[in-house]
Amino acid sequence: MLRSRMTVGLVAAAAVMLAGCSSSNGATAQSPEGSPVTPTPTTAPAAPAVAHGVEAAIGSVPWAKVGQGWMLALWNPITPTMPGAPPAPNEPAREVATTTLYLVDPQGNRYPITTFAPETDPRVVDWSGDGGHALIKTEKYEPGASSSPLVSIDLHTGAQTTLPITGYAQYTRPDGDALLIATDNDRDKPGTLKRVDLAGNEQQSYPTDQLGGAGHFSGGYLQSHDSTQLVLGTANVEADGYTKSDNSLVVMGNDGKIIRTLPSPLAKAECDPVRWWTPTVILANCDSARGSQLWKMPVDGGTPTALTAVNSGQGDDPGFSGDYGDGVAYELPSGTFLQSAGACGTLHLSRLTPDMHTTNVHVPGVSDSIELVGATGDKLVLLAKVGCSGTTSLLTYDPAANTSTVLFGPPINGGGVTEARLYPDQKS
Repeated sequence: MLRSRMTVGLVAAAAVMLAGCSSSNGATAQSPEGSPVTPTPTTAPAAPAVAHGVEAAIGSVPWAKVGQGWMLALWNPITPTMPGAPPAPNEPAREVATTTLYLVDPQGNRYPITTFAPETDPRVVDWSGDGGHALIKTEKYEPGASSSPLVSIDLHTGAQTTLPITGYAQYTRPDGDALLIATDNDRDKPGTLKRVDLAGNEQQSYPTDQLGGAGHFSGGYLQSHDSTQLVLGTANVEADGYTKSDNSLVVMGNDGKIIRTLPSPLAKAECDPVRWWTPTVILANCDSARGSQLWKMPVDGGTPTALTAVNSGQGDDPGFSGDYGDGVAYELPSGTFLQSAGACGTLHLSRLTPDMHTTNVHVPGVSDSIELVGATGDKLVLLAKVGCSGTTSLLTYDPAANTSTVLFGPPINGGGVTEARLYPDQKS
């Protein structure tokens, strides 16, 4: 599933809640599954450390070193504030503030790649498996302009190429020499999935109508890193909008032939493939009338394993206090960590408890509103949010030591890091 679609879904679910815009309970992080509780160190710093990286020109990128732990980040000189709050002094107006795409290494050294015009709101959609290209989606506000164009960026040169494509796009794995384009389903017709070259010419259209009897393609999918398999979600929605039957996941070969179906592990649920948990197991988010639940599902048809308990999404379930739903999870040596939806559009970092529930994680010196970008080694990559508003700083967090380090954004250079994406995982 595309990261941007998942995050938007979390925010939308949280926005309907009537509680306050930001949580600040400062809950102490609990231990990982099955291990004794380890108290938070009493010497934890009051604020994150700051990386002493430097900014260098695009021609200085050490491409032989670019790999795991590197990040793409979009930075804008405007620092986000809570809704209704005045802007910071001496900030540029939105209509003149440009956004810059940076390549950032694990030490915080950063390299500006290219710049986007004011009010285009670029978002990082994907990063090619060879590390050389980024896919950016922008918004155009000028009358008559095409909406939401896709732009492919050559990270070696900064060159921008607008792609004549609509739909949810990802580079094909492993190298990014083509694109997969998906569209959502509706009640009357399935979503579509096709592969096109980088000029927009169709190479293959995948059969997404009944998917071997499993039903309509929902628009959500994962592709294996070696490109040999796809895992497609289904959405069998009745006329009244409710799901009255199970929605299997479908494993398909890159040639469009169905390999097998993976029955929904939660009754009458729609399961979206979220990310690869291991090279042979996916993490799926299953949503039913009872609530949502994360599952680990082997793509060879093995028995699924629940990662979380069922969360009703009300925010007051025992064990899910303040957690309106979990979108993604990452397993580190120090525990399993999740992106959880809070009230009023906020997001926060949670840790899985031994009983398959969650507890809020307080990152020292950072607001409880946090976006989980991903994991690298034994650390998490986070974006600090301003309540239910935008994001400010890009940082890493070491849960075992309970310490964090700002890599980019305030207090290093002000403004706000609006988006970030980790280098593509080569294990899945």
